[in-house]
Amino acid sequence: MKVKRVNRAFLVLILLSMALSPAIALGEGNRNLFLIGVMSISPIIILRFFEFDKEDVWLLAFLATIVIFPNLFHPETMRWSTVLYSMMFGFSFIAYKQLLRQKHFSLKNYIYLLRILIYAYFITLLIQQFCVLTGLPVFNVSNYDPTDPWKLNALAAEPSHSGRIVALLMYSYITLKEYILSQKYNLKKEIKKDKFLWLAFLWTMITMGSGTAFLFIAIVLLKFVRFKNLMPLFIIGIILVVLVSTIENIALERTIKTITATMTLDEDTIIEADHSASIRIVPMIILIKMIDLSSINGWFGHGVDHVGTFLSDMLPGIQEGMTGGGLFALFIEYGFISFALFVIFSFKTVFNRNDYFNIVFWFLLVVMYGVNNQILWLCLILLFTNNYFFKQTNSYRKLKS
Repeated sequence: MKVKRVNRAFLVLILLSMALSPAIALGEGNRNLFLIGVMSISPIIILRFFEFDKEDVWLLAFLATIVIFPNLFHPETMRWSTVLYSMMFGFSFIAYKQLLRQKHFSLKNYIYLLRILIYAYFITLLIQQFCVLTGLPVFNVSNYDPTDPWKLNALAAEPSHSGRIVALLMYSYITLKEYILSQKYNLKKEIKKDKFLWLAFLWTMITMGSGTAFLFIAIVLLKFVRFKNLMPLFIIGIILVVLVSTIENIALERTIKTITATMTLDEDTIIEADHSASIRIVPMIILIKMIDLSSINGWFGHGVDHVGTFLSDMLPGIQEGMTGGGLFALFIEYGFISFALFVIFSFKTVFNRNDYFNIVFWFLLVVMYGVNNQILWLCLILLFTNNYFFKQTNSYRKLKS
């Protein structure tokens, strides 16, 4: 019993460290020291169980290449802190899988944790909003701009991160409810049972001041697009529009402008629409144009942190040395082989032929992020866990029948 509790505690600790970035734990460059501390335990967990599956081969091969390729082809760029950080994420993912396979963490435990995390973001945001309203020092604040006082980070490093994380948590909760009910989540029926959770989700997403949050509200709601659900979705859409109009929230307008500009694939148009959003989108376009598989560097990379040596010259308004471009930065720095291994590993991790919405989150939270980002690994962990419980539930039902 004691071993069971310890294993469950470590598994929950990994999940919490990936889902949260408390301000008190943020170090230089928004590095989550809480997360780093938890990840440092992962090699011990791996050595304790030492159980691997065939899917781990892709990840282990990727981790090997990011050590070998820079040392062989660009040893002068080798930066062990960057590479070891990537390896810590990879080992933490393997450790999490090993703990999950011990079956000390049930579907009920998982759903309960998802609910707690959504409520935690909501309550923290409420406290922050109360602080702004009353002029008190803002609780748990990070990356805060006093000129935009209602743009609040909740429990992530910044508001846009909270928007992504809370949407992913809610999507996972809905998905798990479908597994339990053995049918699609009936929005009209289930929203009555989950009304407080939906309230927490929508309040957090609408009032945190992040344009990204509106995009992810739409993605979560698209999961319910079926003919019989069109009316409740239409009503929710109207309510959202009224709320946004009432509080004169410019975040939604920025989101629409950014999406429209992105469709042009023109860097200058995207930057003009929303410079903040362009920092995530434009580097991908720049790096895609740089891909060249006819050279050695195209296959084995230009070296660690290479993107940081030129990106500030091509994207105005960012600090020198700043990187970006999502997984395409991985392509440029470590080459096509490393990139392909990580894409195969990550896609196989999240893919579920019974729920193609996983691919949407994979593109938005994996492809568009760098490997050394906790949101990317939270996405992989949650979608892997969703698939794990889907297989378990299916197996149990087949045995009963």
